[in-house]
Amino acid sequence: MTSKHAVPRSGRRARWWIVGVLAVLVALLLWFAWTLYSAYDGLSAARDEAQRAKSAILEGNPDEGRVAADAAVESSSDAVDATNSPIWRAVAAVPGLGSPLAVVGSLADTVQELTSDVLRPASEVGSALNPKELRADDGTIDLAALRTAAPKLESIAAATSALNADLEQTSTDTWVPQVADAGAQLKDQVGDLSSLVTNTSLAAKVLPTMLGEDGPKSYFLAFQTNAESRGTGGLMGGFAVVKADRGKISLDELAQNAALDGRYRPIDLGPDFQRAYGNQYDATTNWQNANLSPHFPYAALILRSIWWQDSGQVVDGVVATDPVALGYILTVVGPVTLADGEQITGDNVVNKTQSEAYFRFQDDNAARKEYLQQIAARVFAKLDGSVSNPQALLDAIGRGVGEGHTAVWSGDEQVQNVLSGTKIAHEVPDDPAPYASVVVNNGAGGKLDYYLKRDVTYTAEGCAGDRRRTRVTATVTNTAPAQDYPVYIAGRQNETTAYEGPPGTNRSVVTIYTTTGSSLGRATIDGRPVVMLTGAERNHPAFYTPLVVEPGQTREVVLELLEPTARGAARVPMQPQTLDGTVTVDVPDCSKN
Repeated sequence: MTSKHAVPRSGRRARWWIVGVLAVLVALLLWFAWTLYSAYDGLSAARDEAQRAKSAILEGNPDEGRVAADAAVESSSDAVDATNSPIWRAVAAVPGLGSPLAVVGSLADTVQELTSDVLRPASEVGSALNPKELRADDGTIDLAALRTAAPKLESIAAATSALNADLEQTSTDTWVPQVADAGAQLKDQVGDLSSLVTNTSLAAKVLPTMLGEDGPKSYFLAFQTNAESRGTGGLMGGFAVVKADRGKISLDELAQNAALDGRYRPIDLGPDFQRAYGNQYDATTNWQNANLSPHFPYAALILRSIWWQDSGQVVDGVVATDPVALGYILTVVGPVTLADGEQITGDNVVNKTQSEAYFRFQDDNAARKEYLQQIAARVFAKLDGSVSNPQALLDAIGRGVGEGHTAVWSGDEQVQNVLSGTKIAHEVPDDPAPYASVVVNNGAGGKLDYYLKRDVTYTAEGCAGDRRRTRVTATVTNTAPAQDYPVYIAGRQNETTAYEGPPGTNRSVVTIYTTTGSSLGRATIDGRPVVMLTGAERNHPAFYTPLVVEPGQTREVVLELLEPTARGAARVPMQPQTLDGTVTVDVPDCSKN
């Protein structure tokens, strides 16, 4: 006899089945939560150990670096093991819900590769990654250590670059903020490491030859001033000739640009160059216009030719730099003190040399050039001695190179082949990949480009079809205060450069270089149609126009183009300038199409 409240036997079985399923689900959730925690904890530990390994290697502690790298490998292996179960992979594949798991799994794999393929081998390289051992107190570079480490560094750099490229293509966005933050931090860490190793590998390849391993070398060093824009940065305000012998750099000559007072015999850089810069500007015979082109090897060949004709010396290479790069260096090595007690620091050198000096010496140009020459001499003397933090100095130099403020060309064909394609070569590429470059050349002989800010946007349609519509927008802003300026700063007007506007008005020639094979559909300035002049450089169509910008004014030049749907990532180099500009790129990479 059963109670009226008794549960049928089939109902009890159903209840126990439900309880059992819930128990299994709870157990799975607990297991899964623990696995997620273990994976994230292992990833975090591996990231920290990887950073410790990098720091130890750079500080010249390879043993500690190996220990940290081994610890990072172990932690990353734990994280990878935790993410390799079938349940983990199944949940990670669930759209939205599984994104944190997918990110953690991807980051764990990356850290494991980073530690095993990069940091472990780097710990074996030794002094080549330790600036304190590479550079003696008198500034001499250990060329033998670089030469020995070069093959290993090249392998490490290739692995780091590939890892960085893969990581950049990996989305680390997820609804769990801790995981998203870990992804962002790892991207920054690997990006910094990639730049460091790539630059060190490049140095190991070229510096032994360039710094006189097999005999003395000489270099023409151009000091550019961005207050008067040129294609590679700015007008050459002064120059030096430096000698390198067995890793030791010394100053042979320091001179004002006025020392180059002749008209020199031209050199042949091809018909496109002649049409763009030769006929009107005499760029290969006049040092003032030697660097109108943004392709630094052209400027280097011209300056080497001019110096040979002037002095009889054939230099082995040409280097260019500017006060922005100098500021980064002074921030590390400390200020220099001039004869009258004035201090030049990393914070004030750009303003002192590119603005204040023109006001202070407005009636005595020779005194201004002497002032700038004194600064250059004091900085060189400072760098010739002991540097307390060589790693920070290398970082400062690397920043100047990365932003385009320092460029190098070598007359040694093998060395130049290594430099070519890197940022320090400062080249206009001659390949067909998507390209947009905005270059300003001063159009009035003044110094108001100190106040000029340039921003560039490059957008394109998708990869369907052989050609696609693209748009390049150059935004030019004149931040000059509305005040009176000496003629030397304001610019000198003549029949070809006459323009109107209040004091501080800037006149420039803006050139936009576009992808090989592109054609211009429409050009506008501030929304109004305009006819652009045309040219070409290294297979890139060039469209240019004079542009007058009043103080406080922003003007917008827009090109609407039809260009080939070329493979490769878009390149939009930023011309070196005093004020930081922005680059915005929305161009699909059609390499896989």
